[in-house]
Amino acid sequence: MELNNELSKLKALFRSDNVNAFKKQVILLKNNFTSEIETKQIDEFIDVMVSEHMTERDIAFNEIKLQAELILNKDIIPFSYIAKHYFKKSKAWLYQRLNGNNINGKPARFTPEEMEIFNFALQDISKKLGSISIV
Repeated sequence: MELNNELSKLKALFRSDNVNAFKKQVILLKNNFTSEIETKQIDEFIDVMVSEHMTERDIAFNEIKLQAELILNKDIIPFSYIAKHYFKKSKAWLYQRLNGNNINGKPARFTPEEMEIFNFALQDISKKLGSISIV
């Protein structure tokens, strides 16, 4: 399995309407190319693809990238804590947005401000955990 070939497949899926296949390809890439350099290359590739084609459909693909990252790390991310402490909402509210559940006939999504809060929460928790040291 060669990274550039897999990235080419990802680009083709990005241009198609096959959201599930795109999501599976992102997960495949993240699971099989795990070095820091490969991870950075994958993230940069996706960022360039998204920024070049920022339509409503493409924003949905960016959300899928986030979902894939969260799926891979779901056992270590404290979703209940994030919902309660950063959003003052329930875990169900957070999961509705993470999963794109239909609410009143529309898929639930993060607003740009909520996405900033979510990113801040992940970074804040990372810093807090990184500062803990057992002597």
